[in-house]
Amino acid sequence: MKLSFKTMDDVDLKGKRVLIRVDMNCSIDPETKKIIDDSRIRAIIPTLEELKDSRVTLMAHQGRPGSDDFISLEPHTEILRQLGINAIFVDDIFGDKAKAAIQRVSIGEVLVLQNVRYFEGEMKKASPEIVAQEPLVQELYPLFDLFINDAFGAAHRSQPSIVGFTVVLPSVAGRLVEREIRVLTEATATEKHPWTLVLGGSKVADKVKTLSRLLKANRIDHALLGGLVGTLFLIAKGIIPEDYSRPIKGFDEAVATAKGLLEDYPDVIVLPVDAAVEVDAKRVECSFTEMGGAPLFDIGPATIEKYREIIIGSEVVFANGPMGLFEREPFSIGTREVLNAIASCDGITVVGGGHLGAMVQHMSLVDKITHISTGGGATVNFITSKKLDLIAALEAAASRM
Repeated sequence: MKLSFKTMDDVDLKGKRVLIRVDMNCSIDPETKKIIDDSRIRAIIPTLEELKDSRVTLMAHQGRPGSDDFISLEPHTEILRQLGINAIFVDDIFGDKAKAAIQRVSIGEVLVLQNVRYFEGEMKKASPEIVAQEPLVQELYPLFDLFINDAFGAAHRSQPSIVGFTVVLPSVAGRLVEREIRVLTEATATEKHPWTLVLGGSKVADKVKTLSRLLKANRIDHALLGGLVGTLFLIAKGIIPEDYSRPIKGFDEAVATAKGLLEDYPDVIVLPVDAAVEVDAKRVECSFTEMGGAPLFDIGPATIEKYREIIIGSEVVFANGPMGLFEREPFSIGTREVLNAIASCDGITVVGGGHLGAMVQHMSLVDKITHISTGGGATVNFITSKKLDLIAALEAAASRM
């Protein structure tokens, strides 16, 4: 398969001053602020190991301003060291301290800059040419010979650290981005059916847009919904009361879209048929009419069995987002059983997103799934045939190189 952008095979790395953008956005315990899943850090190790003859500076983000997981990259650096990478940390991004540290990096070292989202301008989204004017890019690019982007999990964001450097430096994809594009292209190019989407999680507005695009493209045969996405559609169909909409951001717009999709694709969209709610701090499985206003935190046993039968009979399965409040053990059952079903499917199976990927690792199902993508939104955008901003930027850079 010929790629539309350049990779590490196309450039001389020896002795070069390399800036690499990776995705080390890990799951963080909200109480202790400690990393509870390091799979995304482990995923970039092959790329870093190929750069042992280079002077490497690493840039990444963790969380976003205001979130519980918005922390320093110092603990990430310690994990890199534990994994055999000669990594050092600097508490700066593009100031004098960072520049001095970059100048001192020696062959075989990896300098980790502070969380790039500590810089407010990193959250700006615009064309590569516009975000390349941000101080982050302008202050740093003269210090490097090459930019490598291996941040597939953030590939759908046109932000300074993702696309800005591609305007001003020779730019190529890292090994993780290269592998993700190759595998996902092969998986999405298949004409096999039934093609099943398992869609859950809490980012409802984005997931509804994704579902809409996939349905209109006539790609999927079954859309199995869970999490807050499933809650939205249950409300839209009048199965559960609107009181359950409180955790859903942008509910009014999303529910209008959901009603339209239910009307247009009644045979494709598959909704939960029972629930698991919390009563007196315990999991209680019941019908929707028996919930009594108790928090809806997971799909019930009848739904699990229904989803399992559809998944097992599929030729292609894409899963993105958990079925419930999986962080709490009693309400992880739906997500776990769906993943077990995916692992038992003989077809092409792809699990996307940090949370689901981490659970696959913990359940020791890695060898039973075709591909575990490090991307959440990036993977979803890719399967809807939407050009990823990172890939577009690397293509433009390749034409200039």
